[in-house]
Amino acid sequence: MERKQLITGYIFVILSAIIFGLMPLMAKLIYAEGVNPQSLVFLRNVISVPVLGILAFSARGSLKITPKALPGISFIAVMGCCVTPLLLFSSYNHIQSGIATVFHFIYPAVVMIGEVIFLKNRMNIGQILSVILCVAGIALFYDPNIGINLQGSLYALLSGVTYATYVVCLSAFKYKEISGFTFSFYVASVCSAVILCICLATNALALPVSLRGWLLAVLFAVSLNVGAVVLFQKGTFLIGGSRSSVLSTFEPITSVIAGTVIFHERLNPSSFVGTALVIIACVLIAVSDIISSKNTKGSQS
Repeated sequence: MERKQLITGYIFVILSAIIFGLMPLMAKLIYAEGVNPQSLVFLRNVISVPVLGILAFSARGSLKITPKALPGISFIAVMGCCVTPLLLFSSYNHIQSGIATVFHFIYPAVVMIGEVIFLKNRMNIGQILSVILCVAGIALFYDPNIGINLQGSLYALLSGVTYATYVVCLSAFKYKEISGFTFSFYVASVCSAVILCICLATNALALPVSLRGWLLAVLFAVSLNVGAVVLFQKGTFLIGGSRSSVLSTFEPITSVIAGTVIFHERLNPSSFVGTALVIIACVLIAVSDIISSKNTKGSQS
């Protein structure tokens, strides 16, 4: 894997994680405008469909893809952009977003295990240590003084498993020639249809009650589906699922910083240690990849 490809992938995934890190705060603001988790997932996708379509068509002059890619895209869409956010957004109604993030971030370890079992990938020592440090670092964000709601915790844990499935499938996706905007256009289209059916079947469709709510929903949809999702998908195509899952742990760091700055939430000492461990893990995986790429080039010459 070339160093330029690695660095580009790192930048894409880290930027994606920073945008995703603002998601819990934005979601809570939109909930206050009368929207529920199911409707928020629907709005996030349906609002972004025309934007992604225009960007994809402008870039390539067509939205055509090979029909063989549709089943894979549909499965990735349902797991990553339907089931996962439904579970995670639902957990916010039962437990604090910080605790939900801790449980959700079991997924880097699940991704590593999944890629070893299903994709037959070999993990070097740096990657294994990075995952261990990430899991330990994220766990330190948990405050034992806060009570745990079983239902909310289960939602968050399951969201980690389904997101890990999404990352592994994304890493294994064969049709990487499909551009990021085109890929995301089809993902958002599939998700919009699936979530709309769920909302109508359960009578759960709840749209914003004010102009402010609609503006927040548009900002939420565009920043996530046009920004964060496209960056993460492109980054995962470039560097693989295990690296992406480790680097995406910048997400909870962003959430903690945003919560402190915007809502004046207090940080405990363990959060600082957790942040340091996550940063060390990200540096470690980058250094190990660069060393590995140098060794590969040396053996080829």
